[in-house]
Amino acid sequence: MRSDLSISFLASIALVGSLGLCADASASASASASASASAVLSAPAAVQSASRRVVRELDFTATELRLFKDPETGLHYWFFTYEVENNTGRDLRFAPRIELLIDDGRLVRQGEGVPGSVTRQIKEYLGNPLLEDQFEILGEVMQGKAHAKTGLVVFVAEDLNPTELTVFVQGLSRESERRPHPKTGELVTLRKTARLDYLVPGDPKPVGTETYPIVSREWIFR
Repeated sequence: MRSDLSISFLASIALVGSLGLCADASASASASASASASAVLSAPAAVQSASRRVVRELDFTATELRLFKDPETGLHYWFFTYEVENNTGRDLRFAPRIELLIDDGRLVRQGEGVPGSVTRQIKEYLGNPLLEDQFEILGEVMQGKAHAKTGLVVFVAEDLNPTELTVFVQGLSRESERRPHPKTGELVTLRKTARLDYLVPGDPKPVGTETYPIVSREWIFR
């Protein structure tokens, strides 16, 4: 199996539209020397406090996608695992909303229609005593690598035809934006969300014989 692919969620400023490189050619000699040493991201005055507060995200590392076949029912389920680590400087509550977008437009929630027996079988197969399902992982994530949590995500696979699957992970960042709805014009709140695109070429194989890679990853507001 390939090594885990990681999204390293670095510090980001809440109002992205106001970011810019700061350089003043007419500044004093000392300021000019300081500016030449590094490019500085300018932030809105609201976040340029004495403590230099920034918006931070939980670090999220996901594995490749795999397929599980329930030996009792013959039904299939997509699954992957992830590690979430808190390097934000303070303990944070973690209550993720994880969804799978099928390439035909269907949206599937994590755990929706997944029997507890299937989750238990996958956990037993993976053999990681620290692995937590969608309910066990809810709660505080304390700071540092020693307190990282490992989660299991399982989705119903109604058919095995899709070749492109997209996972949305909400709950890693508290950053949000207000934007007009494209149809109604009404202001709606969009939340910063991690997007993972998986590629499933050919005929997918059940259990752990095949893994399907993350082909792209990015932040979006959704």
